Amino acid sequence: MSSGADESSVRVALRIRPQLAKEKIEGCHICTYVMPGEPQVILGKDKAFTFDHVFDMNTQQGTIYTHCTEKLIEGCFEGYNATIFAYGQTGSGKTYTMGTGFDVNIGDDEHGIIPRAVHHLFRGIEERRQAATEQSRPVPEFKINTQFLELYNEEVLDLFDTTRDLEARRQRSNIKIHEDANGGIYTVGVTTRTVTSAAEMMQCLKLGALSRTTASTQMNVQSSRSHAIFTIHLCQVRVCSPDNNDNLTDNRLANDSEINEFETLTAKFHFVDLAGSERLKRTGATGDRAKEGISINCGLLALGNVISALGDRSKRSSHVPYRDSKLTRLLQDSLGGNSQTIMIACISPSDRDFMETLNTLKYANRARNIKNKVMVNQDRASQQISALRTEIARLQMELMEYKTGKRVLGEDGMEGINDLVHENSMLQTENNNLRVRVKAMQETIDAQRTRLTQLLSEQASQVLAKAGDGNEEIGNMIQNYIKEIEELRAKLLESEAVNENLRKSLSRASARSSLYGGPGSFSALMPPEKEASDVIEMAKKNLEKLKKMEKKKKKRLRRFEENQHHEAELSSVVKEELPDNDQERSNEEAEG
Repeated sequence: MSSGADESSVRVALRIRPQLAKEKIEGCHICTYVMPGEPQVILGKDKAFTFDHVFDMNTQQGTIYTHCTEKLIEGCFEGYNATIFAYGQTGSGKTYTMGTGFDVNIGDDEHGIIPRAVHHLFRGIEERRQAATEQSRPVPEFKINTQFLELYNEEVLDLFDTTRDLEARRQRSNIKIHEDANGGIYTVGVTTRTVTSAAEMMQCLKLGALSRTTASTQMNVQSSRSHAIFTIHLCQVRVCSPDNNDNLTDNRLANDSEINEFETLTAKFHFVDLAGSERLKRTGATGDRAKEGISINCGLLALGNVISALGDRSKRSSHVPYRDSKLTRLLQDSLGGNSQTIMIACISPSDRDFMETLNTLKYANRARNIKNKVMVNQDRASQQISALRTEIARLQMELMEYKTGKRVLGEDGMEGINDLVHENSMLQTENNNLRVRVKAMQETIDAQRTRLTQLLSEQASQVLAKAGDGNEEIGNMIQNYIKEIEELRAKLLESEAVNENLRKSLSRASARSSLYGGPGSFSALMPPEKEASDVIEMAKKNLEKLKKMEKKKKKRLRRFEENQHHEAELSSVVKEELPDNDQERSNEEAEG
């Protein structure tokens, strides 16, 4: 498994929520239009935006999960980090999309991304264990930990904390954010729960979601007043999967070694439900609600600055302000770091939210330009084993090249590529080029032969037409004769060429026998000479037969033409004599 870093762009999906009953009653118009068959949305009359996915108002939750999250969960089993976060104005459907609302009346088909991802994760674990059992391989071991944080007024709070009082929780909150040697972000002082089943993880998720800070505003009855981050840590110990390059390993070593090599993979999946951006004038917030709204907007502003710094090509070399907010600090891995990230921008279709929708679309459009450096999270022992296996495969390939003579050592001890290998490669290239040319020339010869046959048949038809006896049947017969004659002529030329080559081979063999004279050498060369002479005799006989057949065809054609000519002359003589006989008969009658 390769552990090198690969670039991966942040993918952006757009979700348009349906209009609310209140908006319909107030007469709000729809200002968004999704292009059919294209991931493009048009806002108003002329503002078009293109994203990786665009989901219209009637899109189901399952469709969004399939397109946005399914591949990320599969990537976690291969050791890749992932992040999915929802962004948008307040009341645009972020919590519903992520699935942290937990309405008691909600159906299975309306479950959001997080509940579906949890079931997908444990289903994938069970499938991998079952596949290992069926293939008689060691069963992989999995360990899953979860964390649930919220960022409320720039304070990181633990939603798994059993203390429900907000003030008491804030006093006990001593969560710190740190960065490891590889640039990864981790938190200290957060409750981590180990889970073994999907039901247990869903219970943890529900417990944390109920502890989250929510309140009512004029724009949203149950508005999230904090940013929530639900994190799944997956640790996997499995047998090293064979790469394509490992097929080059020595079979003897593979059969003798019964020791399985294990690797440890870790992955981190962030599910981020951001609080909605809001205007105090529209929400009517005062007091604590106003302070919460200001804190939310400050965090989203810092996030926008980070996205602008990473997405703008002219600013990529400049400083990225991750430390301006704890939100951007927690998401440092997800934006420009080691993570496969997808952003779901949630918008309202109503025209009264036009400006908020336009800002969200611009925000999301900048995020598409961010490049993350994705790599597999292996422990150091697994990385060293992988590097050693790659080195062994390379050395075995080099050894095979020495055995086959492709690599040689020069007099100065420097290794190089054998000249014969270069020559062989050049000859193969030349051979392929000659084959192409021969094929093209053969097609040209066939076309010219067809054209020649057609011209000769037309010429013969014109001769017969002048004689007055040409018809379609005779023309077809002549064309067939000419075609057969041309084919025989081509075979004759080919036989003559083969005969000439055999004669040259025989002369070379005779010259070699005269140079290396002696009874033994002469007797050794006798069978090839005899064989060559037999072939030459056979070719001569075939050549004579072809010549006779061609002569017969020409005689037959000449006779046919002579007969046609005699018939034409006879008919002309008869036509000339008929008027004279008529004149004599009329004179005799007059005299009588």
